[in-house]
Amino acid sequence: MMIRHPLTLVIKETRPLDIRVDNTCLLLQDLHSPFADPSDGWLARRVREKVLMREFEDYFRLLELITPNIPQVLEAVRGLGIRVLYSCLGHRKGESPSPFQEATGWTWDLDGLNGAYPEAWQPAQGEPMFSKPGWSALANPEFTSFLADNRIANVLVMGTMLDFGIRQTCIELSDRGIGSLIISDAAVALTREGQDYTADNIAHGLIKLRYTGEFLGLLEVLKQEGSVLI
Repeated sequence: MMIRHPLTLVIKETRPLDIRVDNTCLLLQDLHSPFADPSDGWLARRVREKVLMREFEDYFRLLELITPNIPQVLEAVRGLGIRVLYSCLGHRKGESPSPFQEATGWTWDLDGLNGAYPEAWQPAQGEPMFSKPGWSALANPEFTSFLADNRIANVLVMGTMLDFGIRQTCIELSDRGIGSLIISDAAVALTREGQDYTADNIAHGLIKLRYTGEFLGLLEVLKQEGSVLI
């Protein structure tokens, strides 16, 4: 059993994340209909068409487990005034599908039904939704510009495809010196093994994980103190 990530034993200690309202945002990644609607989303329909229910059993079970946690976190973050933004695989009106989207067949028009969200975590007025041409949210230059323009130092993350898209986003944020904190029970991988493996191996350097309960407790400290170190 791995007790500690071996990389952290030999690298320089990284600074803690200094979470404040003015330097932090919450990212909901790939929580739109194709991945998050277990009844009529693209993935659910495709799985039924190809009779792959057993292979995707883990995914939809994990999605069911994280569903109550997402609105809890969202409500608490909005209540503190932390900015909320959305990033979704697909393209907007006037954009062309990217080579990645063409290769996967995920050429979703986000201005239609594929850009819809469950009611519990729909974007509020003024919260931006960025199209995502690849696995990482940073594949969209408008997203990276938003981070720079708003001097974002930390990104809180919830969503689907933990073992692909979320992992890639957090690694690229780390490359830019931006810390990330994944709400681990508000993020879902394709399989249970993928969930455990990613959680065990991504938590080093600037990338951190906390459960919903732990995170909500940290927000209470933030509310009282004006900042919290993680």
